[in-house]
Amino acid sequence: MAERTDQIWKTQSLAATYLEGVRAAIPLALEQIDVMLRLIAGCGRPVRRVLDLGCGDGVLAAAIVQRQPQAEAVLADFSEPMLEAARKRFSASGAPAHFVLADYGVPSWTHSVAEWSPYDAIVSGFSIHHQPDDRKRAVYGEIFGLLSPGGVFVNIEHVSSPTGWIGSLNHEMFIDWLHRHHPDQSREDVARLYYDRPDKEANILASVEEQCAWLRDIGFTDADCYLKVFELAVFGGRRG
Repeated sequence: MAERTDQIWKTQSLAATYLEGVRAAIPLALEQIDVMLRLIAGCGRPVRRVLDLGCGDGVLAAAIVQRQPQAEAVLADFSEPMLEAARKRFSASGAPAHFVLADYGVPSWTHSVAEWSPYDAIVSGFSIHHQPDDRKRAVYGEIFGLLSPGGVFVNIEHVSSPTGWIGSLNHEMFIDWLHRHHPDQSREDVARLYYDRPDKEANILASVEEQCAWLRDIGFTDADCYLKVFELAVFGGRRG
C-alpha cells in the first residue's frame, strides 16, 4: 500500500511552518469563523459538547468556547505537534477540553471520541480535504452518527476549482494575503514558497457542490455552502 501523503503533518517542522505561516494568513479567516459561529448559534440552543476534528492549533474550538463558555471541547488530530499547539492555546483559558490523538483516515477513529458523544456541534478546518473522496464521504457519515439530533456540522475547507482560470485567481489571492502577512519578503519569494510548499501534495480536493450532495444523501438537513471565495468554502448541515 502506498504511503499516505497526509503523514507529513506529523512532523514538527511542517506543523510549525503551517501554523505560523499559511494558517495564520488564510484569506477571510475571520469571516469564515464568523459564519461558523452564526450557524452554531442559529441552532437555538446551548452547545454542551463540541468536537474539533483535525483541530490543528484549536482555533475553531477556542472561538466556539469563547462564545459559549459552557461548552466542553474535544479536540482530535493525528498530529502530536498540532495537538501540542492546541494544548498551549487552551492552557491559558482554563476552558474544559480533551485532546485526542486520533486518525480519522480509518473508521475506528470514532471510538476515541465516542465517550463524549453525542455532540451539539462538530467542526473541521482545512483538514478533511487530505482524504480520498470515498473516505471524505465516509467521514461525513461518521460525523453524522456522532451528532445529537439538531446538531450541526460546519466544515471550513479547501475545495477544488471548476476551471483552471478560477484556480489561478485563488492562487493570486492567497499569495497576496501571504505577502501582507510576511511584508519582509518579496512577493516573488512568497509566491515561490506558496507553489513549492511541501504540504501541497497532500491535497485531494473535491468540489463543494459534490460534497454538499454527499451530505444530503447521508441525511443532513439544511446542507449548503454558506460562504465561498474561489477555493475557500464554509459548508455543512444539521442532523434533523
